[in-house]
Amino acid sequence: MRVQKFKTTALTVVPLALFCSACYAEALPATESDSFNDWLAQGNISGELKTMTFFKEFSGTLPNKRTSSLGGDIQYRSPEIGGFSVGLGAYGAYNLGVNPSDVEKTEIYLPSDNTTVLGKAFLRYQGYGLDLQAGRFGIDTPFANEGEGWTMVPALYQGFGGTYALNQKGDFKLNAYRIYRFKPLSSEHFEKGDAGNPEIEDTSVPSVDSDGFTTLGLRYGRRWNTTAEAWYYNFDKRAQLAYGGAEIPVAGLKFGNWTPYWGAQYLHEWDASDQASPYRNVDTDLYSGRIGMRSRNHDIYFAATYVPSKEDAFLSGGFFAPYSYGIYDHTPLESGQPLVSMVTTNQPGNAFALRYAYHDETWLGVLGVTRLELKDSTGIYYPLPAENINAAFMILGYNVTPRLHLEFELDYVHSPSEVTGNYHAERLRLVYRFGAKMADDDY
Repeated sequence: MRVQKFKTTALTVVPLALFCSACYAEALPATESDSFNDWLAQGNISGELKTMTFFKEFSGTLPNKRTSSLGGDIQYRSPEIGGFSVGLGAYGAYNLGVNPSDVEKTEIYLPSDNTTVLGKAFLRYQGYGLDLQAGRFGIDTPFANEGEGWTMVPALYQGFGGTYALNQKGDFKLNAYRIYRFKPLSSEHFEKGDAGNPEIEDTSVPSVDSDGFTTLGLRYGRRWNTTAEAWYYNFDKRAQLAYGGAEIPVAGLKFGNWTPYWGAQYLHEWDASDQASPYRNVDTDLYSGRIGMRSRNHDIYFAATYVPSKEDAFLSGGFFAPYSYGIYDHTPLESGQPLVSMVTTNQPGNAFALRYAYHDETWLGVLGVTRLELKDSTGIYYPLPAENINAAFMILGYNVTPRLHLEFELDYVHSPSEVTGNYHAERLRLVYRFGAKMADDDY
């Protein structure tokens, strides 16, 4: 029943474009109508069928969580005409009838009820180095993105913006976006709020209604070569953020197929105008560095991050990101790992991370260990004591076929917190892609 519901819902939402085009075509002369319908028929339909199961078990006071979901997405991309095209994307995630009835025992980042949303509906222009979008779409910026691959329905945005290639190679781009509304991971609606950090409600940074955010950024480089980026964000009613980072290979020390590299990052957050509660006296600095080496299929590195404590500052100087989920913190910062990071703790301190990754056309493997040495924070509702947290995780992925992907993740966190205690989680994800192939972040 659930599979049939997914197919019916998805296939009736996406052809909305074709239905609307038919209404428009009726108003055109016959020859123009036929031409318009032919143009639409030349578009591509793609999509995913996927299922995901998430278990999380705590030894503290939080209840254990278990959630399963079945669904996917279906995408339509029209052909270009004069550089313009249209894109639509409908998403669905459906209860398999096995989830707990108590919402406190389900995973908030994975839909536990039936969810259907027209998540993408945009007009796009590509030409003269520009790639611009307006409407509902996904974005790829360090501190606001889709979080693709970690849940059933991505985080999506409503507004306008895009990129401009500053050189002929296309590896140096200017990015600019004005976002007005945000769709959280498990939500059916675009809202004025943000991601918040609701893992532990009493210690989290609550979501704030706002007029969204504006961001400008520069990105340079390609994988295996020097990469660098610099970004500015104005999170309405919350804070401003500036970030810069670079990663540089050391070709002179190359041995065999391995190339050493080093990287550095800096972030600063400060007050925005007309701030909403609880944002006051924001003053955060974050310093991070990494060293590693990689070959065509392997990558191993060590990273250290430092966030200094500031007595009178918001969260005592702790790092926060309004549109980044703590559990899967999709930022470039090495401030933690999937289940625990400086975004979830809201405390200053140190983070140390050791990572190894292997990938080829068939297999993906990631191993990581993390240590957080945290300092006292004022918190939002009450002071948070310093804690030392040790954590580890493993991700195994296998491409059964070029279109069918299976992925398993295991996380463990050793924490002195009385709320969570020591805890672990397992995530199983199966994805099948159909139709015309697109880039990963286009789904």
